[in-house]
Amino acid sequence: NVIDLDEVIFVHDKAPCMRANKTQHLLQEKDVKFWGNDIWPGNSPDLNVAECIGSIIKDEVETKMLSETEYNRYHEDTLKMHIENV
Repeated sequence: NVIDLDEVIFVHDKAPCMRANKTQHLLQEKDVKFWGNDIWPGNSPDLNVAECIGSIIKDEVETKMLSETEYNRYHEDTLKMHIENV
């Protein structure tokens, strides 16, 4: 894996299936770090920056990777470096 799973927090939307107590308990039982119902901001996109943060991070990393030389562009270490710097 490129990313250490200990550094990952599962972020999901507030869809009913994700808010369900069974889903919340399953994630807890499997030791998945996640944002529970109590942490999520309101449903308004203006209040919920998590709605677009994934695409912002992806775009930033992609731009940085494309600026690399052909040789470095496909190295895992280069990807890790850019992910850490975003």
